[in-house]
Amino acid sequence: MSERRRFGMRARLAALLLAILLPSALVLVLAQRHWELRTAALATAEATAERFSDQRLARCEESPETFGAARGRRRLRHRPGRSRGMHVYDAELRPANEASPLLDQAMAEELRSDGVAWRRVAPATGPAELQVALVVAESGPCSVVLVSRPIPSLQAPLWPALVFALLAIGAASVAAGPLVRRIRRLTRAVTEARERGAAFEPDPARDEIGELARAFAADRARLAAHAEELERRERMLTEFVSNTTHDVGIPLTVLQGHLVALRQRLDDGADRAVLGHALEEAHYIGALIRNLGAAAKLDDPARSLVAEPVDLGALVERVASRHGPLARAKGVAFDHATPDEPLRVRGDLTLLEQAVGNLAHNAVRYNEPGGHVALVLEAEGDTFRIQVVDDGPGVGPEDLPRLGERRFRSEEARSRQPTGTGLGLSIARDVAARHGMTLSFAAAEPHGLVAILEGALLSAADEARAEQ
Repeated sequence: MSERRRFGMRARLAALLLAILLPSALVLVLAQRHWELRTAALATAEATAERFSDQRLARCEESPETFGAARGRRRLRHRPGRSRGMHVYDAELRPANEASPLLDQAMAEELRSDGVAWRRVAPATGPAELQVALVVAESGPCSVVLVSRPIPSLQAPLWPALVFALLAIGAASVAAGPLVRRIRRLTRAVTEARERGAAFEPDPARDEIGELARAFAADRARLAAHAEELERRERMLTEFVSNTTHDVGIPLTVLQGHLVALRQRLDDGADRAVLGHALEEAHYIGALIRNLGAAAKLDDPARSLVAEPVDLGALVERVASRHGPLARAKGVAFDHATPDEPLRVRGDLTLLEQAVGNLAHNAVRYNEPGGHVALVLEAEGDTFRIQVVDDGPGVGPEDLPRLGERRFRSEEARSRQPTGTGLGLSIARDVAARHGMTLSFAAAEPHGLVAILEGALLSAADEARAEQ
């Protein structure tokens, strides 16, 4: 692409010079040709006036109809530069001989104003002619004489102008070489500075290209400083969110435990319902805080994910034990199932547990009293599948492909829980992508939602290496 751009710049320069020089040279050649014809016409008129004496005028007036013909016969074998034909006209420009050419309106006006007129005539056959008319008498049948002679050869033909234009174009292209190379170096330096972070050395020359290079360098330094400042602020914010979620999560977990214990001691149904709502909100705040911590961890490029063997069965058990009380408080049945043999994957335990927890929390939160939620772990060959199935209202088919987008919530979710953020499913999808897993959603029958998390299991050789 760069080669084509360099060629295009020189080609455009050559085309511009060609567009300027060639028409200019052509105009100059045509102007010189016109000047030479006019000079030849005036010289012919002056020579004819000198030779056309009073005696010759008298002979013409005696027999004007044959004067021009006789002259033509005598000059049949003409010499270059001499008159090859002569025709006479009266004061009204009527030819004395019917075979004489007629004078057009333009020549008539020039004769009346200047006394001399000329024109270039290109017959159908033969070479072009220069016809010069001049006034030799004020009246009579021989008032105007028309002399015809061949067009003289041009002093400056067209080909030298073409050669000059081509040489000028070549010289300009060669002269533009250093300019093109400097622009090429500037382009390469800017590209390397942008893509590789290389140091940008501006052109030291004190001209327009040097000023452009220094402007690039100044802008790059300013943008680099701005980007560094933004990165510093983002790093501080990420660290703050991570620390805050940890600090708030501990007392919130203790609060949730106290609420559960208090609910078990209450006998009054109304008090238990109020406490159940408080427990649900506490679980929601806890999930939101954990999601903020997970989001901070996922968005921090400097922090790599922990890669360790994760027991999916134990993970599902913990998620079920954490969300079971919340589901029972809401009147939703929560069931889970895991296989007897252990299923392990390599990944970040905290993030994977948060992703599955978000799927379970979403199923419970948007379900209705009397509903059901099932959390199932199963193996299929070398892969695992975690399904979270609920029989809640579900989402519309047009919203299924968008589930998991950052800050997207379906219409059903917004109508049932206006305070949600859509962060939980987005984090679940990001965690799955960072671990090479897939997260998909489907509609449950007759209503509800199915969330499916799939990925590769650890092989026996990987587990052996992990144990070592």
